[in-house]
Amino acid sequence: MSPQDDHRDGVLVVDDDSGFRSVVEELLKAFGYEVICAENGSVALDLLRRGLRPSIILLDLMMPEINGWEFLALKRQEPALAGIPVAILSGVDSLEVRAATLGACALLKKPLDLDTLLAVVARTQ
Repeated sequence: MSPQDDHRDGVLVVDDDSGFRSVVEELLKAFGYEVICAENGSVALDLLRRGLRPSIILLDLMMPEINGWEFLALKRQEPALAGIPVAILSGVDSLEVRAATLGACALLKKPLDLDTLLAVVARTQ
């Protein structure tokens, strides 16, 4: 799958935990979604800047290089990327207000609930 392809129906999963990324990728693929993975915000931004246009980004907050908060701020500064919906992946409950103020469309708490994950992704298709 090439980053230059049009991935408007795809999901970009950004998380530094490779096991978590794999589980989310397999779950979403089992429900017919195209999934692209990145291990941190730096890799995700590179993919987006090279033309990847997912229908939603599932974003962890605590990652090396560029964390989730930094990723959100940088994404919002780029007009071509600003409109892509982002759902925050986190195990912390107190982030809802901050996530909303940074433009996140949802907060998905870890461990993920499959029905909630699928509902959030389906809203962007």
